[in-house]
Amino acid sequence: MKIKFFVIAAIAATTLFASCNRDNSANDEDSGRATQIKVSLNFPAAPQTRATTDPNATANEAAVNTVDIFIYNASGSFQSHTALTAADFTPAGQKGNADAYQYTASTKIPTTTGAKSVFAGINLPESVVNAIVNQPGSSLGTHVHTLTRAELASGSNFIMFSVEPVTSTFVDDHNDPANSVEVKCQRLVAKVTVETSNTLDASALPGILSNLMFAVNNFNTKLFMLQGAATLHKDPNWELDRYVIGDFNTATGADYANILSRAMIASPAIGDYTPRYAAENTTQGKRKKEITRVTVRAAFVPTNYWTGTAGNFTQSATIDNTPRTFYAFTPDVVSGTAFFFDLTVANAFAGARSAEVLTYTNGFCYWDIFLGKNNEPSENKWDVLRNDFYKCNITKIAALGRPYPEIPGEEEDNTPESETDISAEIQILFWNTPILSDYVLE
Repeated sequence: MKIKFFVIAAIAATTLFASCNRDNSANDEDSGRATQIKVSLNFPAAPQTRATTDPNATANEAAVNTVDIFIYNASGSFQSHTALTAADFTPAGQKGNADAYQYTASTKIPTTTGAKSVFAGINLPESVVNAIVNQPGSSLGTHVHTLTRAELASGSNFIMFSVEPVTSTFVDDHNDPANSVEVKCQRLVAKVTVETSNTLDASALPGILSNLMFAVNNFNTKLFMLQGAATLHKDPNWELDRYVIGDFNTATGADYANILSRAMIASPAIGDYTPRYAAENTTQGKRKKEITRVTVRAAFVPTNYWTGTAGNFTQSATIDNTPRTFYAFTPDVVSGTAFFFDLTVANAFAGARSAEVLTYTNGFCYWDIFLGKNNEPSENKWDVLRNDFYKCNITKIAALGRPYPEIPGEEEDNTPESETDISAEIQILFWNTPILSDYVLE
């Protein structure tokens, strides 16, 4: 997989920085003479309102609203922070080729001569900036940030941060190549879309499906600004016995988005999808309860249902296909599932048999798609990595889903199988290039 990143190039200039009202400095290690840095933003392809035109990104996903530059001394101690906005940048035209475009900052960034490390953050919330300022560079990979779905990715505010430190020894001459550095940045979330194949096979279901939607479940709220080293990319929940259910966010009704039907839109553009976003989540145990998954939800109306009383049950065809609460009883695999719209009838039908009568509230059924099943190397299987695009294509629904979105308790500590309740192809792409995987729901 090719990784394409937003690039920030820092070019040195001269002037004192102590009076800069948007700069915070720790003078514990002033390693040289005062100077300034002029920042340039380089993007793949020409931006629209200061946003990249990544073919897999919407304008919101590519928008740059604020830029924070953090500079550290050779020892790793914090030296300075400068905050910029999109208004601080002016177009400088294409750079090198038609696939790159550059913005140059009119506001200069202070630093001093000597060995330095430079990091950049884009669209950072104030809480993150405050947690970084005055802390050593090592804290970028060790300090645990707690961020919600909305803080990480919402509207036109997607948090991005450096991939790695960029080091250079700055000199007095701001035109010297040593004073020109490029800082690679990537989004801290993964993008997820779900679609159904134009040949979706749902023939095994004894009824009609409608209103297919999906949400991201087990959203990891704990992360480091700097991604953990490959291949494991350890995040905060790798600490021994660190898994805490409260660190993972459960999807609510408002988090569900429409699943795109390829039967309706055969050749969708990126704007036809309704994406959802997942924070990076890698785990040591790869247990269902701790890995990030997609929950698929659909409304189901059974073709036939049972009425009557004990000893006199009658099966009738469902005429009204409006989704509503129904009840299901499956005594065994051979007998199949019996459906009811009346709980009293369902309980009478079940009688003394041990199987449970399940309640499907509002007709909703749920299935799981575990992301990352095709990840390589094998150590990364089931992991969700930042800046990846998980493009899920449901090919088959083989069985009625659960009546609730939660993973059954007896399965929580299991690792997923390659095919579980749904058959789908997942295409895993870096956001600059999406990934497709097929799933069968059963």
